[in-house]
Amino acid sequence: MSDNRKNTEFELDKKWGSIIKVGWTGIPNVLLKEQGRLGLKALELNVLINLIRFWWIAENIPFPSPEKISAEMGVSERTVYRAIASLEKNGFITRIQEEDKPTKYDLTNLIKKLEAIKEEIIE
Repeated sequence: MSDNRKNTEFELDKKWGSIIKVGWTGIPNVLLKEQGRLGLKALELNVLINLIRFWWIAENIPFPSPEKISAEMGVSERTVYRAIASLEKNGFITRIQEEDKPTKYDLTNLIKKLEAIKEEIIE
């Protein structure tokens, strides 16, 4: 484990205590700060964060089940499916479906949108 990762986990542990032992998710601040500008509804942002939560390794596209996300969020599966459809329609994610495999959720478009906003903010 790199020193930076150890330091990050140490600081998270100092802030959150033992609850951090069940996991944590890194979310770029620009996503949270600019959600209105991005046109993300609160529910869509929550579903997006849940997709991000399953993206542990950059090269491995996440594939959480909408059923699991809905159960954890306490909303209907239909609600999660609608949010995913909206995220795809608005260019935040791309669903990848292969026969007899779970649906994967490519977040490349989200990253591109956040990069563009970051560039505007820095200018």
